[in-house]
Amino acid sequence: MISRKIMVIVFFALGLFNACQDKGGTEQAGGLQTIRIEHNNQTELFLEDVAANYTSIPLEMTEESLIGYIHNVAVSEDFLYINYAKGILQFNHAGKYIKKIGENGEAPGNYRQVRSMIIDPTDQSIIAADARLRKSFKFSEDGDLLAESEILSSPPIYITPLPEGYMVITDDNTQDEALGLVSINEIFKQDRDFVKIDSLKPLKVKIEKIFHTIWRHPSFITRADSTDYFFFPIGTLKEQVERDTLFQINENGDFIPHLKFQFSENVINEEGKRVFFIEKIEVNEAYYLVTYHYEGNYYLFGYDRKKDSSWLVKDGLRVKNLEGHYLPKSNGISYLMTEGVSELKGEEPNPIIHLIDWGK
Repeated sequence: MISRKIMVIVFFALGLFNACQDKGGTEQAGGLQTIRIEHNNQTELFLEDVAANYTSIPLEMTEESLIGYIHNVAVSEDFLYINYAKGILQFNHAGKYIKKIGENGEAPGNYRQVRSMIIDPTDQSIIAADARLRKSFKFSEDGDLLAESEILSSPPIYITPLPEGYMVITDDNTQDEALGLVSINEIFKQDRDFVKIDSLKPLKVKIEKIFHTIWRHPSFITRADSTDYFFFPIGTLKEQVERDTLFQINENGDFIPHLKFQFSENVINEEGKRVFFIEKIEVNEAYYLVTYHYEGNYYLFGYDRKKDSSWLVKDGLRVKNLEGHYLPKSNGISYLMTEGVSELKGEEPNPIIHLIDWGK
């Protein structure tokens, strides 16, 4: 998925049940809590084994709502929104298709490549960050365009709500006088009119050579306990730097190391290749959820924040009455995407969105 040769200079300080791993998988390393991932301690788990509750919504497929790959899911008080390659679709909470929100096209007010989509909790409007047009759009529940931002200096790839507005992360390659070619993430706050009100410290990575553009995972920031947690997943399987630290963002915009994850196996093999790669760390009230891959396979590690116990599944969680394994996604909410027999369409297999409540 990621194919870059990179030399990295990062400008910040780098049971539940019988299937669970034993307690005591944490330790202090230089004052920083470390959680150990026992890679060989894998099991099979269903979503209902670890989640407090979840709601399954089979999506109605019509000629207007045929969906390819789903990029984002957002949920308002009354509606479910699906962002896919051709646009944003609105469904009710039973999965019935309502309408398309905005248009994917070249005309003024149209979006082109929505990388991140959220619901503004103050008015239930839909906020879409467009990487190709380098701006954000705000739509009403009726699909009317309410506002759009000015063009940003670099593409926005992530947006999340804040009490005062939104936090945005942009991504671009640029020339630095001291370092040469760098990849840079700007992180800043906007008010609800998309006006910048504050900037956090940028993250810079020196690039030795580019083969393909990095498609970063959209889950940069997750919020729990009224705290923003940050994980920076850039990297390649060949680099020597371990990206294993979860950060907190303080009021000054500093990235404060919160805890580390340590694998029970050697991260670098005898050939000098990094074989463990953490792609995503999500924080919720109940768990630290770590998605990583090892030799082409994905793994999901869950650490219970209250019980000091953990579990590990290969390829993801099972879902009752469905085949396969599934990894949770998040964009302000946590969900799984599966395909199964829809109650709305009889025997026709439809996409199903499983909204997850992990509990506390």
